[in-house]
Amino acid sequence: MRLPIKKILRPKSIAVVGVSEHPEAIGTRVMNNIRKMGFAGPLYAVNPRYEKIGELKCYPALSALPEPVDAAFLAVPSHGGPDLVEEAGRCGIRALFINANGYADGDADGVALQRRLEATAAKYGIAICGPNNLGIMNVHDRVAMWSPRYMKVPKPGSLGVISQSGSIALILSEDERDLGFAYLITAGNEAVLNIADYLAELAVDDRVEVILLFSETIRDPQKFQAAALKARERGKRIIALKLGSSSEGRALVQAHTGSLAGEDRLYDAYFKALNILRVRDLDEMLETAVLLSKDTAALPTGGNVMVTLSGGEAALIADLGTDLGLKFPKLAPETLAALRPAFPPYSNIGNPLDAWGLGFAADRFRIVLHALLADPNINLIGFSVDAPGRGGGDVPYACIMAEACVEAKISKRLVFFNNTSGSGVNAEVRAILDRGKIPYLSGLRPALAAIANWNALRSAAPEIKSPVVPKAVALPASQPKCFALLNELGIGMVRAQTVLSAASAVAAAEKYGYPVATKAIAEHLPHKSDLGLVRLNLASARQVEDAFADLSKRLAKYARPSSPGEIVLQAMAPSGVELIVGIRNEVNFGSFVIVGPGGVLVELANQASVRLGPVDESEARAMLFETAAGKLLQGARGAPTCDIDAAAAAIAAFSRFGAAQSAQLSALEINPLIASPTGAWGVDLLLDFRNDVPPEKRQ
Repeated sequence: MRLPIKKILRPKSIAVVGVSEHPEAIGTRVMNNIRKMGFAGPLYAVNPRYEKIGELKCYPALSALPEPVDAAFLAVPSHGGPDLVEEAGRCGIRALFINANGYADGDADGVALQRRLEATAAKYGIAICGPNNLGIMNVHDRVAMWSPRYMKVPKPGSLGVISQSGSIALILSEDERDLGFAYLITAGNEAVLNIADYLAELAVDDRVEVILLFSETIRDPQKFQAAALKARERGKRIIALKLGSSSEGRALVQAHTGSLAGEDRLYDAYFKALNILRVRDLDEMLETAVLLSKDTAALPTGGNVMVTLSGGEAALIADLGTDLGLKFPKLAPETLAALRPAFPPYSNIGNPLDAWGLGFAADRFRIVLHALLADPNINLIGFSVDAPGRGGGDVPYACIMAEACVEAKISKRLVFFNNTSGSGVNAEVRAILDRGKIPYLSGLRPALAAIANWNALRSAAPEIKSPVVPKAVALPASQPKCFALLNELGIGMVRAQTVLSAASAVAAAEKYGYPVATKAIAEHLPHKSDLGLVRLNLASARQVEDAFADLSKRLAKYARPSSPGEIVLQAMAPSGVELIVGIRNEVNFGSFVIVGPGGVLVELANQASVRLGPVDESEARAMLFETAAGKLLQGARGAPTCDIDAAAAAIAAFSRFGAAQSAQLSALEINPLIASPTGAWGVDLLLDFRNDVPPEKRQ
């Protein structure tokens, strides 16, 4: 049954249950806010204790209303909520707001109350906003199902806010940056509707251009992904502030993959795949929103140049920008020549650019501006100014700079930002910049972070790549047979076989050629080296025999009846760069690929690149170069260059295999995958089966 979410967001008639003569009562606040907002439709008060409140007639129950309203706000304690939802359902009311806490946010009794809400809503097909939230505001349609007592009527605009936190939405509703809103939505406990439902609606609303998300979790990743892709298709920008970036994110027990890519890293990859900009605090969110709200068109490529009136500021911008991932390319010789007349002959002209030069003058600033505008390799020019909101500083200079930029009327992206955020942006400077639709940001770090976000957005792929995922295949019980299977799928693994005796181990070694390696393997022993269960570079039959005997004793010590293990002999891979390639299969989110330096470098480097998979070879190559692995593969400190193409091909093939096994494997990794000048070979494999897949049902 399709839920009537449109009646939540755009009701034509409203009832408020719980209105009283007490100004602090939630129902009274909501009624006052609805009126303050200028709602034009029928509005009913419901409370059996009153016949009239002010000039409003008061009805004793929802069932006593003269018509089934589009939406009702139930301002009652949690214990009374489920019965009112039942009454609303019988009355034909299909959209409800429940703001009370004490449901799933409370104790076991509260959880039971919320389950009753959900069951009744499902029975009648009711859309519920909340509980444990503030409600919503639809600014353009003058709807304020909003519980705070002191509501500021927002300016209409193109910004949509969806927040699981009511207080965060309340902070944003103050509109400190004067952006203007289309919607402010608080999701709360998400008993029925969740942020994916709201996102799906805002994605198709032409009044919304930029969407701000504040979330603790995403309860329906598949629906969220569909909504985000719809927003992307319609040219809307999404900025997300997702909680949970601490190191306490979930990690798998058996694989390095878990520690390299905890839950927060997976969200990074998930958002990146959906072209969602993830920000780290509210200041960065707002400045990014300012930047994007001035330009929602397709974004071109090119370099960034930052302009200041201070050498110290230029150095600070370089430091902060580098930390944020901004690149400051060198200026072209032709651009340097065009800039030279504005600078002393001895000065060093760089990027970031201290434009003070021979001293500030309007004509000299125009020399700087037009020299940068003429450079085809420059796409964005940022201007750092000392223009406090309360006046003073370099406000006259900033006004001259702003006028020159507005007069230029060119296609390059121009951005102004105050170097501090203490008193906000300067109104005089902003008035000039608004004429040219030039964004004016507040604070050096938030502004540079916003520009870095814009760069990430414009460089994102135009669409999500979806390499073909093969069908799941039966996984052999022994590791050597798994190696053979991966080889058939294009994932190069070294030759290996299970050996049952010292003699069979020697025979295998002579077949492969010395040196060889032996290892004892069991499902419950992922870190074999730590337990002394690996022997490398065995160069003779005697060494193989001794290794087999020793490993047999050690394996017997650690073996379990359900996991007796096996001893494997395998060929030694050529020397090269050790990589780790991991897959994390997360229910509903998808299959994630993790790539980084492997072997002993896993703990030392603690680096990984993460993508929502599967990936193709081009993306796999890009992942390698996001970590130190890229430099190592190119031959660091005189080492030979490795076969990067072979490594990328193996990563791409393994990502397809991992995605195909998502129904039974929660994680799998090759560590190390050794890339040499002549190819890439996996030498060890870990498989982590889902807890809900018992051994007897594993393929």
